[in-house]
This record gives sequence, C-alpha cells and structure tokens, in this order.
Amino acid sequence: LTEISWRWVFLFNVPLGIFGVIWGIWRLREPVRPENRQSIDWFGAVTLTAGLAGTLLALSMLAFPMLGQAATIAILVLGLVCLVAFVVIEPRIKEPLVQLRLFRSRLFTLANVSGLLNGIARGAVLFLLIFFLQGPYGKDPLTAGLMLAPFGAAFMIVGPISGRLSDILGSKLLTPIGLGISALGLLGLSTVSPTAPFWLLSLYMVLMGGGSGLFASPNTNAIMSSVEPHTRGAAAGILNMLNNTGQMLSIAIVFPLALSAVPVAAMMQVFIYGGGMQSAALSAFMHGLHLAFLVSFGLSVAAMIVAALRPAHGTRLEKES
Repeated sequence: LTEISWRWVFLFNVPLGIFGVIWGIWRLREPVRPENRQSIDWFGAVTLTAGLAGTLLALSMLAFPMLGQAATIAILVLGLVCLVAFVVIEPRIKEPLVQLRLFRSRLFTLANVSGLLNGIARGAVLFLLIFFLQGPYGKDPLTAGLMLAPFGAAFMIVGPISGRLSDILGSKLLTPIGLGISALGLLGLSTVSPTAPFWLLSLYMVLMGGGSGLFASPNTNAIMSSVEPHTRGAAAGILNMLNNTGQMLSIAIVFPLALSAVPVAAMMQVFIYGGGMQSAALSAFMHGLHLAFLVSFGLSVAAMIVAALRPAHGTRLEKES
C-alpha cells in the first residue's frame, strides 16, 4: 500500500492459492477410502450458505450502508429464515451437511460458543489497530503493518506451548486463563492515546496475542476430544465455520462503533495512505475506538466465563486427540 496499489493486497495471495492447490493435489491422500459413497446434502448446503451469507451481508450493510434500508432488512430476514429452515430440517437428513447432534455434548457446545465469542471479540481488532496506527499514530501502511508484529509473534510462540501444556494440565484450566489474558490486552487498548509509547502498545498486543494463543490450541483439543474419532472431521468443520462467522460478526458489530462518527472519505484516506488524521476527525475516532475495544473486552470476558463453565474432559481422551 505504501508504494503501489491497494489491489496488490489481494493479488499477492493469488500465487499462494495456486501453489496451495497444486501442493494439495500432489501431496494430500485419503488415509482410508470410505466403503460407501455418501450423498451430498444439497438442502443443507443451499440453506446454510444462503443463511450465513444473507445474515452476514445484511449485518455488514447495517454497519456500512450501501443498499437501501428495505433491501438490507429483506436480505436479513431471508438469511434468518434459511438458517431456521436449516436447523429444523437438518436433523431429519440421513447424511447431513452439519451433524447438529454433536451439540448434544455440553463440552462441545460450550467450547464452540467460547470460540465464537472470542472470534467476535478479536476479529476486528487488528483492522482497528491499523486504522489507529495509520491515523492518530501517523504511520505509513508498511510501518503500521510491521508494528503489528508483537501480536503475531506472541500468538505463534505461545500457541505450540499451550498445546503441550493442554496435554499435561488439561484444557479446562488453560482456556479461561488465555481468554482472561487476552481480555486484559483489550482493556489496555481501550485506553491508548495518539501519544502512547510503542512499548505500551506492544505490551497490550502481546497480552492479546499470547492470550489468544493460550486459548486456541487447548480449545481445539477440547472440541476434538469431545467427539468420536469418526466425527472429528465434522467437528473441525463446525469449529472453522464458527471461527470465520465470529470474525465476520466482529467487523459488523465493532467497526460501526469505531467509525460511524468519522467521514468515510477520511477513513479511506487513512487506510490507503496513512500518515495521520485530521484533527476534526481525530476526537470522534478515538472515542469510537475506545468504545469498540471496551465492547471487545466485554465479549472476551463473556467467552472466558463460558469456557470456565464447561465440563472438564477425561485425560485419556485428551491425550488420544
């Protein structure tokens, strides 16, 4: 973004995607071929896709008005109807797209709910930090991107460690602790100012990234160990779907809090070019930013409570997973 068009943010990923497809075709093999070919749940695929797409699109349009209010509400209603139809009909399908019966497990349900809440809490945080670093903090896009490194570094370092700790201590202890640490980072970010030293921003990002890393691996371990081995593929699909949904909901919920009082042209100028923010928009943006981080903090605390309430699973299952 600093030197060339913003479109390269997307074009950069094209060769990586092509490489991933070729590598997958070449290296990935089915460990065991299924004896019977399963049918495709077309009803589930259509209703779930339409339901999620419609609902998330409508919520995004409420955050960033591009369609008329009537059209947005119509899309939202259609999406919700499709989701209700999916939930009602899917248990009656012989080979369902999503095995809703897995949610009969309290551990599986609460672990996924805490993951969803965590996704909503932190999904938009890095985007908001980009706006902050390129706007009030006055950095260009390249520098702002590099300044986010403490979050990613903490997540990558703590993630593998938390997986090993989960095998020893169990995931029930680690998941609420990780979410609590992440919540402290979000609470700290709700107090930042344009004159805050970078070491303080780095500390908050390390808390958030490290806490997320401490939560992610044990929570995944808990979800996978709460189901039978032959249903772990379905469980992983549900986990990824809810994580992605949480991140999309985060943008739809948190972004309007931070950006609604700031002119769109001013925010686009900041996002594409960086270099500072006009004083007329600065006060409104900082107020909205603090509110957005406080809401994310509350969601992270809610995720921590849900994680603490879930039952502990057996040590034997945890090691097998």
